[in-house]
Amino acid sequence: MKNSYLDNKVVLKYCPDYYRIINEEFSELDYMTDKIITIFQSYIFKIDITDKAALKKVSTFNNAVARYIDDREFKTLLTSSLTSLKVSKKETDVIGVIVKTIIDEYKKYMEGFTRNLYIPRWI
Repeated sequence: MKNSYLDNKVVLKYCPDYYRIINEEFSELDYMTDKIITIFQSYIFKIDITDKAALKKVSTFNNAVARYIDDREFKTLLTSSLTSLKVSKKETDVIGVIVKTIIDEYKKYMEGFTRNLYIPRWI
């Protein structure tokens, strides 16, 4: 008999921002944030916890969604990327494609983020 409670505890260990993400308050008009949080919740609890690569991917996905909530610039970048995303009709795992896109955009953003210096307007 499989104990899903223990599996969920393992997943939550790799997603330290889970409760902060799902309890995030946003505008009713912010459709994209609602969908990203829904995808986050449905994806992380469907993975195989014995697969180390999947756990690493969940951890990166957690960081990407937390960055989406915290960083306005990344939020606009990811929103534009997801609105222009096209998924093939032959694709069986649509959520997996969306998660992969979010993670790829996060990695690209973090590569450039360390190189950019942000100078406040008042200087």
